[in-house]
Amino acid sequence: MNRTTLSIAALGVMASPAFAQELTYGAFSLDYTVLSIEDSGGDEITNFGLEGDGEYTLDQFVLGAGISNDSFDDGSGSDVTIRTLDLYAGYAITPEVLVGAGFTNTAIDFGGGDDDFSGYNLFGQYQTGAFGVAINYNRPDQDFDDFEITTLFAEGEVAPGVTVGGIVESISDVDETAYFLSAEYDAGQIFGRAYYTSVTDVDFGLYGLRGAYRFDDAISITGGVEAASGDDFIGEYTALSVGGAYEFAPGVAATARYTNIDVDGGTGADAFAVGLTYEMGARKRLDRNMMDDAMNDLETGIIGVQPNAGFGLLFGGFGFL
Repeated sequence: MNRTTLSIAALGVMASPAFAQELTYGAFSLDYTVLSIEDSGGDEITNFGLEGDGEYTLDQFVLGAGISNDSFDDGSGSDVTIRTLDLYAGYAITPEVLVGAGFTNTAIDFGGGDDDFSGYNLFGQYQTGAFGVAINYNRPDQDFDDFEITTLFAEGEVAPGVTVGGIVESISDVDETAYFLSAEYDAGQIFGRAYYTSVTDVDFGLYGLRGAYRFDDAISITGGVEAASGDDFIGEYTALSVGGAYEFAPGVAATARYTNIDVDGGTGADAFAVGLTYEMGARKRLDRNMMDDAMNDLETGIIGVQPNAGFGLLFGGFGFL
């Protein structure tokens, strides 16, 4: 699922004509996925996702908002729907330094029950044209003082078109630390990105490669492969994905993707996804950009076909809670 943005025109009423103001980023996406479980007598899981978020600058202030609705239906009544509202405000001390705070509300409906919790996060970053670092401190539920997530981000362009990055994430009172490493090439008609993620002191590793070839400004084909191994993971698997995109208006594209997941010694699955995306501008927050890239990477495999609680990277997915 492409993590995207919804234009927040309501913030415009807060702007004074005397200040520089600009909608720096806006996007929206919806997608529909059908996951067919092999050797299950035709069992299917469907997912409908609707997401958006936007970023607006007012002089040295950065204002942002995001919404998402992620619904899973397995046909047996064990449905899961996660709705998230995210608001934040930042202040650019200098063009390179941005600090701020945010509020998040998450509502989860599942199989006859529901839960609702709210929390806050603090963020800061230093970013130049070729290098950036950021930190995010997140307390997803303000009623639990001992549940805190701290995430560090770093990214740099090491050669023309070549970018490397790393994300390190830890939870209070949990000894293990999750980390995510990536290397990307993006120039001309070719895009390629390799990634590896794991958890310290755990026998588990997940790695993959995804890419795209742009025939022209409108048509591109995409592909990806992901594999996981380790005794502490749910099972070794290999996922292969192929798809394409057609941009029929500036920033607006229709997408389709087929994925096969082959589980070693277990039940595999096939997934077919179609979507519609819109994107304009560039987001100023480095942590959001890197988190979106990582989640786009992980869409190829198991993590991409399960609900996400809306916070954290690996720890935010239900498979790692």
